[in-house]
Amino acid sequence: MNVILITLVISLGVFILVLTTMHTLLADKRLIHERIDKITALNKIELLAQRREKKKKEGRDGQKLKMLKRLENDLSMSGILIKPSEFLEIWAALAFAPSILIIILSDNVILAIGALLIGVFIPPFYVNKKRAKRVELFEQQLVDAISIMSSCLKAGLTFQQALVSISTEMPDPISGEFGRVVKELKLGSSIETSLTKLSEKIDSQNFMMIVSAILIQRQTGGNLSEILTSISGTIKERFKIKSEIKVLTATGRTSGMVVGLMPVFIILIFLLFNPSYVTIFFQSNLGITMVVVAAAMEAIGYLVIRKIVNIKF
Repeated sequence: MNVILITLVISLGVFILVLTTMHTLLADKRLIHERIDKITALNKIELLAQRREKKKKEGRDGQKLKMLKRLENDLSMSGILIKPSEFLEIWAALAFAPSILIIILSDNVILAIGALLIGVFIPPFYVNKKRAKRVELFEQQLVDAISIMSSCLKAGLTFQQALVSISTEMPDPISGEFGRVVKELKLGSSIETSLTKLSEKIDSQNFMMIVSAILIQRQTGGNLSEILTSISGTIKERFKIKSEIKVLTATGRTSGMVVGLMPVFIILIFLLFNPSYVTIFFQSNLGITMVVVAAAMEAIGYLVIRKIVNIKF
């Protein structure tokens, strides 16, 4: 009896010891797993945060590269042969140098702000103006370029040889742009890629029609010479409509110029003959506010008239 009792007590003790040991081991294991889960969760959060930050940075860098590429295209199309970085440096110098010089020499804040605004708006305005003129000239040369291309294709020359003929026989800007396409083709670029890139750079509806027709013909086949001749007739009709629209909207454009320039002309007259009529506005906050509001309303009126008469088709 004593032996059985002792055996039961020992067995119970061993059982309790095993349970205690297992519980301790399992508790330690759970604690380790909890710590691992916490570390893993923190690592996941850090990884997600790093990925988000990387995406944001890539988005910002991509936006900057896109803006620089657009500026490079605008400078190239406007005929201004400088790098985007050089243009930005010139822009900053024209914007800040005159205003800083005015503040140092005369301490006239209003005149300095005016010089700053002029310096900020003139460089991009100049680039856009030159670009618009060259694009218009490019479009006017398209009809002759199509004629040369069609003649070359009828004579049995390849499409690339037709592009070479345009780059050598036509004047600038179309010769320069097609010359770049020819250089890209010699460096291994495809016709589709080079023409699409040029179409995006020019941003012309007429040239886009030509590129689309060429790309479709290369995929489906057909007589490209006849297609180009048909497109040439369409472009001529578009030019005719555009000329008629310019004639019909000439009065509106003149009105916009008068609305924009008349206040400036009147202010200059007063400054020459009776400056006190103008300077009195800059002697109080109310006067300055009135001048700013008037200038803003004049600018809005000019932009509205310009928007109305600037018909895109």
